[in-house]
Formats: sequence, C-alpha cells, structure tokens
Amino acid sequence: MVNAMQKTISPALIFASLLAVAGAHGQDRPPAKGGNTGTTLNEADPAKVGNLPPATTTLGERAARAFARKDWETARKAYREMLKTDPESALAWANLGAVEEQSGSTEAATACFEASVRFNGMLTQSWIALGLIYSAKGDHYRALSCLSRAVHEDPTDAHSHNYLAIEVKNLGWTDAAIAELQRAIEINPEYGLAHFNLAAMYLEQKPTSTGLARRHYDRAIALGVEKDEVLEQRLKSE
Repeated sequence: MVNAMQKTISPALIFASLLAVAGAHGQDRPPAKGGNTGTTLNEADPAKVGNLPPATTTLGERAARAFARKDWETARKAYREMLKTDPESALAWANLGAVEEQSGSTEAATACFEASVRFNGMLTQSWIALGLIYSAKGDHYRALSCLSRAVHEDPTDAHSHNYLAIEVKNLGWTDAAIAELQRAIEINPEYGLAHFNLAAMYLEQKPTSTGLARRHYDRAIALGVEKDEVLEQRLKSE
C-alpha cells in the first residue's frame, strides 16, 4: 500500500511569509520548490490578516533579524513585548507561535496559534499551522477541524486543500482526499506537492488508476518535487 503523501511546509515557514503582510519585516521567503500555491501570502487581505501592534516597528525589525539568524530567544522576547502593548494582536500571537514551533516548543506554539485564531478567526494561516501541529500529534479529528476552517476562510488557498486531503486520507476517506487534491490543482496547476499526493492516492484506488498516477507523478517531478522510490517501484510494477 502506498503511503507517501507529503507535507513539507512547517507553520514557521508559512509565517515567515505571512509576517510581511503587515509590513512587520522582510522575512518573506519563497515556498519550497514544487510547493507553490499560485498566490503569495503577501497578497492576503489586510482586513483578514490584521496588523502588529502600533508603534512596534523597532521590535518588528529586531524580531525579523533574530528570526533570520534563528535566534529564537531574541525573537520570542520581541513578540512578547509587542503583546504587552496589545495582548489581542492575532498576528503577533501567530508570529510568536512560528518562533515557538521553529524552536521546538510545540506546546507553546499550539497555545500561541490558538490565541491567534481566538482574536482573529479569519487568519487562515493560523488555522493551517494548528492543523499541522495537531496532525503531527496524531490528533487527526482536531487537525481536520482546523484545516476545514482554513479552507472555509480562504477557499482559494491551495495549501489548505492539500493539507485537508492528507487529514481526510488519514481518516480513510479516499474519495474526499482525491477531491481536495483535485481542487488544490484546479486552484494552482503548478502545485507540485498536490500532484505528488494525487499520484499516491490514485495508486491506492481499487482498481488502481495507474495512468492518472503516472501523469501526476511525472508532473510533480517536473515541478521540482523529489523522486520517491516507493511510488517509482509501484508505477513500474503496475
């Protein structure tokens, strides 16, 4: 049985791009090769994303530099200072969550992202981050809830559909997973990871859809996704 569906973008990488939406600092980074969504997080609606607390430009710059050099303690202190100015800043909570997740403090990251969506339920990337964390913990129903909310808040976010597909697949809902991956590719035909995951799903179907699997696998590789020995062997044997 093929079990090669991929997730390669961490909550911290998601927020490295999201930070630039509010003009906080220049931490915008391109998506992983083969994992582009077709829209950038910088283009998110400011009304949905929110802003960092006022008069915190210096703190934002300090946090940006610290994040870039992986100085998590300095970045953490800067965002905590921002939250003293505005304890209900969803974006500051999200950015602190990214720092905590990247530094390995999963429980602290979870609490931060939960605070972020509590203060701004429209912040799609916070829902995605929570979904990825809960999924990694094996709490698939809670992950499903968070990722479904992410899709609800922004139905055009291809990452949300890809991650939701992974969760529904974890719960055994194959047809729903395929539908979500097809939607991700419809939104962005250049989304390599969604092509890869769809290829894996087609190989799990009974009967196996080998032709479709090969087509999407080849497309994923062309878009920069790394080759996978399991899928390659399965495609050769079909």
